[in-house]
Amino acid sequence: MQLAANIADRTPWLAARLAVVRRSHAALAAIIALASAMRLYDLGHGHPGLAIYSAISKNAYTSFDNWLYPSVFVDGSFLADKPPVFFWIQGAFIAVLGPSNIALRLPAALTGIASVILLFVIVRRLHGTRAGLASALVMATMPMDANFSRGVFLEPVTTLTMLVAAYFVVRAVQERREGFFYVASAVVGLAFMVKLWQGLLPVPAFALMALFHRWTPWPRFVRTAAVCTAIALASGLWWPTMVWLTAGSYDAVMHSSSVWDMIFGWNLLDRFGGLEYGGTSYRQDPLWFVTGPLGVFFGIALIPGALIGIAMLARRRALGQAVLWLAWLGVAVAGFGPTSVKLASYWASVTPAVAALSGVGFVFMAEDRSRMKWLWPLLLLIAAVGFVYYAYAFGLARTTEGPFALSEFVGLLLALGFVIFAGTVVIQTVFPGFIGKREAPSLFVPAAIWVAIVLLNAQVAAVNILAPRTDTLGRIGFDMITVPSSEPERPIQTSRPRLRGAVITAIVRVEPENLDAALEYIQQNRGDSRYVLAADSYNTAARVALLTGKPVLPLYSEYQDTRVTDIDTLDALVHEGDVRFVLTSPLMQYMDRVLFSWMLGHAAEDLTNRFGLPRDEMRLLRIAR
Repeated sequence: MQLAANIADRTPWLAARLAVVRRSHAALAAIIALASAMRLYDLGHGHPGLAIYSAISKNAYTSFDNWLYPSVFVDGSFLADKPPVFFWIQGAFIAVLGPSNIALRLPAALTGIASVILLFVIVRRLHGTRAGLASALVMATMPMDANFSRGVFLEPVTTLTMLVAAYFVVRAVQERREGFFYVASAVVGLAFMVKLWQGLLPVPAFALMALFHRWTPWPRFVRTAAVCTAIALASGLWWPTMVWLTAGSYDAVMHSSSVWDMIFGWNLLDRFGGLEYGGTSYRQDPLWFVTGPLGVFFGIALIPGALIGIAMLARRRALGQAVLWLAWLGVAVAGFGPTSVKLASYWASVTPAVAALSGVGFVFMAEDRSRMKWLWPLLLLIAAVGFVYYAYAFGLARTTEGPFALSEFVGLLLALGFVIFAGTVVIQTVFPGFIGKREAPSLFVPAAIWVAIVLLNAQVAAVNILAPRTDTLGRIGFDMITVPSSEPERPIQTSRPRLRGAVITAIVRVEPENLDAALEYIQQNRGDSRYVLAADSYNTAARVALLTGKPVLPLYSEYQDTRVTDIDTLDALVHEGDVRFVLTSPLMQYMDRVLFSWMLGHAAEDLTNRFGLPRDEMRLLRIAR
């Protein structure tokens, strides 16, 4: 009888609890459906983009050597400038589905969806179910995350790997089980094997989290840290060590003198030196990630949502839980802000931290609204400043087709409304009764802030998907709205970074059908030559290699301004009949005049017009022996 009475007493509580669980599951299912739609809709549309990584992935399963030593060219001559894990994954999709846009983009899309789900799981563990749902929704609609999850990019795979490591770190500190630290360390090494240093972005956050939640004596803690370091090093460095010890298995490393130079030079130190390419439309200052083109692509997700989240976590003194997101974001700002090579792709690996801070900020603001005094008007002012920033960001895009002029006006209107509201709250607090009594804040206020942030971000992401760019950036996968450059326009010949960018992307401005016709002619007339053709750059060579599956000879590194093949070697190859055609951008005359003069001087026939190639972008020359 007593048991029956206890069950009866608890039945309403259990029913209520089940109802909450059902609602949260339904909300999560809706968020997953939204994330899937934004990442899978019309995924196969458009140009296949830059081909270096696609060509490497296509070659991955042609032989064991190409699997272990990823190469742009099927002959394995040039080792890739990244470790092999991403190429193994994308290569498997290509092997099953063929080298189609769907096969190239599915790995990023599926890992992008998985990241939304895993972010919910992690945030729920740290901050509760509502915060997890809010964070997942922010990430699902974030323009940068949606865009990179629809392209031929390494970043979504990197992000998912980092989140897997974060999940095990959180479990370790919550359950006080050191074994999860060891699993996380192995996954950290795997993240390094996807995109090197970018995969280590949250590692300082992991270390701080372990330190804040330390439950073992210092000697054991230090021993655990040493074991974790050893596991991460073994997981992340086995491949470069093996490649270094078997250097005779390939001819050269892209952009580098050795595999270690590729890791520490090209992918790290060079990014903070004099090297510049890409991102020439960004401001050349440490805040380039929230100004100019990235304002409406990334900044509107960071401001004001993440700032409100930081303020609310500080109010709750939840540093031990918040350090994961704060350090993740802080390391990114400190590391990516001063880089000389400015790429939007850096910030794609920061989206989980931004989404978590935004989601946590909204939920905590809603839960604590009646217990805040002076922080409440301060949060309203932060929201107002954030919506002024929205007006600035959308103002940059007001001339672009889309609702951005209206969004600029909405941003200003919201900013004005929250300034007035904050002022009213301050007056009611300082001068009670002057303009009415200060009431308990309504749930409507944080809800309005959060809904505005989500809808305006989702609007940008939707426009990017439904009306993708068709210019150069659109063709290489950056389907983000056009924003005028924040830098003064200069003749391309006077700007080395712009020249590099133009040579890198020249091949994507060639229509696929024209290039296919040219390559068909070359295949029929190349005889027994070793190479399909010689190409001016890695990107041009990679596109030809992807389409033909044959070896191509790159002549010049457009990233490092150096010849890959010297002229004496080229003369010898032509004499032996191993090179009979050259495909080059006319801009090479400004990159390397001697090499370009050699091409023109040895041309027996200019085939450019025969195949409708754009003469100002790409020249096809038949070389005389």
